[in-house]
Amino acid sequence: MNHNCPAFFETAFDEGFTQEQDGYLYRFFCQDVGKLQVKTGKIVANDPFVMFETEPFEEVFPKGSFSVQLAIAQVQPLSKEEQTDDSLEPDERVALARITFSEKPVVSWKMAVWTESDLSQLGYGEFFGYSVDAGTGSFMDAEACALLEREMEKDEMFYETLTKKMDQTYKHTRSWGLIDLAESCNVAMFSTGWGDGSYASYIGYDAEGQIARLVTDFYLLDWMGTAEE
Repeated sequence: MNHNCPAFFETAFDEGFTQEQDGYLYRFFCQDVGKLQVKTGKIVANDPFVMFETEPFEEVFPKGSFSVQLAIAQVQPLSKEEQTDDSLEPDERVALARITFSEKPVVSWKMAVWTESDLSQLGYGEFFGYSVDAGTGSFMDAEACALLEREMEKDEMFYETLTKKMDQTYKHTRSWGLIDLAESCNVAMFSTGWGDGSYASYIGYDAEGQIARLVTDFYLLDWMGTAEE
């Protein structure tokens, strides 16, 4: 099933993209996270600190090393009376995270789902997404997910390793990190929009029907009404 996804799934990663919503200006910039290693072609997106979802998406993705990028919004009130002092750090939020498999333009989108997902059961504004309970999302290969699970089970304090990595980029309301678990096995982690919630991912296809993007929307910009899982 193709989805009528908004143009900002692409344009939000362009420097200088802006959008107004509910009395606020969202000014975007693109942040490179690094290269994600995809060994099996099966990708897991989840909260890496709680690991609610460990099943990979149903789709098989290209294998290799691919760029992970974040579309980060600096959020400021349009009203001068509500604007904070210039000395304060701007409120920066990760609006979207993506893996770029190719530079070809996306001509269609499809929701990324799991094997047991039944799209026919979704109503308007509903989606299948992964749950976030620690304000963090991720992309990882299924092999990396299995390794991370084992590390978490072996050492209950392993989450501190993840935290220290993300602290290296911490600023006010967002952070990210790319952590190596083993050779050619890593996890891309990033803050999720306003924090906890449930977030959907979408697969972008080029004109030849090949996968060009995987995007997770952290619902910073409202485009489909009241979103519910």
